[in-house]
Amino acid sequence: MKDSIKDGLLSPALLKDIRDRFFYPDWCPFAGKRIYLEASGGSLRLKKGVEAMAREASLPDELFRFNPASDHVVAVLEKGIEDVKTFLGAKSGSILPGQSATHAISRAVNTITEHIPGKNIVTTELEHPAVHSPTQYFAEVRNKEYRTARLSKETSSVPAKNVLELIDKETCVLVLAHASNQTGAVNDVKTIIQEARKIKPDLYTVVDAVQYAPHGPIDVEDIGADAYAFGPYKAYGPKGIGFAHLSDRLSVLPHEKLIGKPENNWVMGSQAQMMYASWSEVVDYLCWLGSHFTESKDRRKQVVAAKDAITAHMQALLHRALYGTGNVSGLLAMDHITVCNMGSPVELSNRLCIFLFRVNHLDSSKASEFFNKKYGVRVSARIRDTYSKVPLDAMGWQDAVRLSSAHYNTPEEFDVFLDAARKMADET
Repeated sequence: MKDSIKDGLLSPALLKDIRDRFFYPDWCPFAGKRIYLEASGGSLRLKKGVEAMAREASLPDELFRFNPASDHVVAVLEKGIEDVKTFLGAKSGSILPGQSATHAISRAVNTITEHIPGKNIVTTELEHPAVHSPTQYFAEVRNKEYRTARLSKETSSVPAKNVLELIDKETCVLVLAHASNQTGAVNDVKTIIQEARKIKPDLYTVVDAVQYAPHGPIDVEDIGADAYAFGPYKAYGPKGIGFAHLSDRLSVLPHEKLIGKPENNWVMGSQAQMMYASWSEVVDYLCWLGSHFTESKDRRKQVVAAKDAITAHMQALLHRALYGTGNVSGLLAMDHITVCNMGSPVELSNRLCIFLFRVNHLDSSKASEFFNKKYGVRVSARIRDTYSKVPLDAMGWQDAVRLSSAHYNTPEEFDVFLDAARKMADET
């Protein structure tokens, strides 16, 4: 165990074992050899997860038909839900499955704004449209004021005070991200929720955890949000499903459901057990990873240990990207590169290894193309579209390149990225 991590980084031997468990860690079947630094767009997929999907998708059997295949389907679904709870640390409440985390967030916001009194909705400038879209829509149709906490250009994050100053006795719901998919800033959602409830004790809260969930430890009981949503496809699992943990009080608010189902049931129609089977493989994988860092056989403790190791590895990679190593300059030392402000000194504990930067003399779409095609480094351009306009406008940027990594990325891959970034000084 002691050899599994050093200076925050996962050991080379463990990293190799990790990467062997994923499809396409260093090449793409369409583009060939590449380095994948686009985890915010979708993580690499676990081999066992894909295999589980194929196996389960071949079965025609429905639930509760009292035959062995049907019993198997029931067991897969039940284990999948239990594994969602294990991942989140959930001991109370209900699990809402949706077609995506965006869908789950929208259902939660819809239900709260329909049934809970209040004259305003509060969110922030750093949100994904998964938050902006339902909050703006339901604010308009239910005649509520829409309040948006301002981003700090000095830190590319939203200070807690900017959120709290918008909360009052008439706030219906607070909706915000656990971490930004653009700048990697991590919100202290537990403290924000606690302080907001000092202003309005019964305030409802919804947390978008899509970007945070793959990287950091989660305890929904400790956080105390009424809805906490994530998407497996950014956490090594499949597209086509999202989950949200709902508090006991939100679970039983009137909502769309099948007649005759329990009041806290949020399942709509027959569930695709292959999605649940694939998700269970993700949790099994995290338990395997966590077993390198704890002697405990308890699955929840193993997941937490894995997440702690992932956090340390990601913070070490972020430090490497910004400051470099003895042999390679970091981005902050490159005159032709501007990194989104993170404060000084950078507080790595408040950051995921996700950030925006610009190659100063190049349009970011062009820069992203150079990284991808010339250097084999998969990063993405962020432009003023549905997904990035609000945070870019708040930062005063027209466009940017986004790097987003995961724990399967190696320090050597980051050195290649940094070398490519240095060479970008000569690209025109």
